[in-house]
Amino acid sequence: MEQLKGKLQKLDKEKTELEVRVVELCVEKKEVETSKEDHGYEMMAAGFERARQQAEFFYPDLKFDNLDPIKVVHNGKLVDDDEVDVEGGGDHDPQGGEE
Repeated sequence: MEQLKGKLQKLDKEKTELEVRVVELCVEKKEVETSKEDHGYEMMAAGFERARQQAEFFYPDLKFDNLDPIKVVHNGKLVDDDEVDVEGGGDHDPQGGEE
């Protein structure tokens, strides 16, 4: 009986250690996901800035102050991406035609 109690205590200790490790791994996973997401946004912003600079190079007389990497053209207006009804369609491309 004493041996079984000892084994039970040892197993309980191992279980607790494993539960702690699971929590640690969940935190690490979330940090990696956040880092990956942040990196994606940084890459998008860098690419957008490059494109803006190239457009300014080719068209130095135009102002590009209103460009916004998180906006889309919808129904002839510049709006936040989340304002567009994705399922309903009807988005306009930058040249103004229907998709």
